[in-house]
Amino acid sequence: MPESEKNNMPPKKRLKIIPVLFIAGFFIIQILAYLLLFIRHFRFIDITISSWLVISLIFAVFIVNTDEDSNIKISWVLLALVFPVFGILLYIFFHLLPGQRIVSRLIKRRKRIARPYNMQNEDVLFNLEQLDKRKKQTADYLYKLGFPVFSNTEVKYFELGENLFEDMFEDLEKAEDFIFMEFFILSPGQILDRVIEILSRKAKDGVRVKFLYDGTNTFFLPKKVIKRLEKAGVECRAYSPVNAILTTVHNNRDHRKILVIDNKIAYTGGVNLADEYANIYQKYGHWLDTGVRLEGEAVKSFTLMVIELWNLRDDNDTHPEYLKTSHSVKSDKLSFSIPFSENPHAKDWVGETVYIDIICQAKDYVYIASPYFTISERMAGALKMAAGMGVDVKLIFPHIGDHGGFPKMVARSYYNELSKKGVKIYEYKPGFVHAKTVVSDNITSLVGTINMDYRSFYLHHENAVLFYDEDLAGKIKEHWDRILGKCILVTQREYKKFNLPSRITGRVLRLFAPLM
Repeated sequence: MPESEKNNMPPKKRLKIIPVLFIAGFFIIQILAYLLLFIRHFRFIDITISSWLVISLIFAVFIVNTDEDSNIKISWVLLALVFPVFGILLYIFFHLLPGQRIVSRLIKRRKRIARPYNMQNEDVLFNLEQLDKRKKQTADYLYKLGFPVFSNTEVKYFELGENLFEDMFEDLEKAEDFIFMEFFILSPGQILDRVIEILSRKAKDGVRVKFLYDGTNTFFLPKKVIKRLEKAGVECRAYSPVNAILTTVHNNRDHRKILVIDNKIAYTGGVNLADEYANIYQKYGHWLDTGVRLEGEAVKSFTLMVIELWNLRDDNDTHPEYLKTSHSVKSDKLSFSIPFSENPHAKDWVGETVYIDIICQAKDYVYIASPYFTISERMAGALKMAAGMGVDVKLIFPHIGDHGGFPKMVARSYYNELSKKGVKIYEYKPGFVHAKTVVSDNITSLVGTINMDYRSFYLHHENAVLFYDEDLAGKIKEHWDRILGKCILVTQREYKKFNLPSRITGRVLRLFAPLM
């Protein structure tokens, strides 16, 4: 096979023993326990079942009185009723063991340290209030969580991942002081090879390079990739490495995608460091992803975001040495940028709250693109309410699904109830939508890593930028209006044409989707 063709092939994955088998083992053990009790102790089976029902009832009362989302409560109660021992033990494992609380305390500590370096400019806040008092209230909410609003920031929107990578490589070549990279997926191929080549060369030239990646990459990423970077002088760290010892924080992944250069330029969006994101090979048809490049004052928030997780367990790096760059970007344009991150341990649910806030503020239209769709009752209620009040609500999802098609089945289980209320649902026919993008009313937009699902809203570390910028919103809307021409509008009639077994499967999986 020619070398060029080899480069376009999907990377091979190395199979390893994964901790999920540990959970599966619990499940199998309980099934075997049920059978053993039934066979050997049939005469006591009524007592055993009664005891399990009492335990499950006590557990259900406990769950109902927690502050979790109602759908999550239902999933846990159902799991405990069907598998009392397994379900309750699993809940204890993920909620009551100390791992979550330890990480939560560490993140709170990092945020306290960073707070003095990320104060709100009151003039910017005043200008936003003059534009829209309600949007100023949103900014106030985000600032309470540590995320100020900025002006004097130039923003470039990328309609495709391949366009983003072109600019990213150019900017990496110009780095003079430091490079921070934080990504969820690293996959061998042309994109990762180019990144490694540039980072290695810049590190040898004296540029400080830090590379933070999610620990799940240890399943598939050849060890030689990281060794090559470290040999060149790149500092590499895996966030929450996954190993044979299953811990409570293994369910909270670092799903963020951030590049920061010299505290001057930042990138974020849906793209990971893998060839499918640049359509070098088509994994699920044409891959539609988006991203943004920021230059100016708002970049500081991204610098602090990366330091937060990088220095989670130590204080080797001080903030001032990475924030000393003065920005040259000045703008008289009335535009505002609010970079923010999602911390699952804080339980603020900031990503979902911002999404709902945009929907509820919409007067004319709101477009939302996402690869996945499993939502809470309050999100569903917001979408239905907006559509019912005459807002043009459009949701854009992939037509070609990933992960065996199961996420698509679950997403489709919401279609009928939403379309009845006037929500318009589209599927991108050429392939896979991986973008996490929102645009509303010719002024508000959001680009980042936050999917419309429970994992992004409740379980992952995420990031995004909320923009109030008419020019940017106009570009994003124009882009998605063009994309709609390549989409299928899924009406109630179209929904009924979907395969009946897949519709039933989606509704069943939806019961447990909040726990997946």
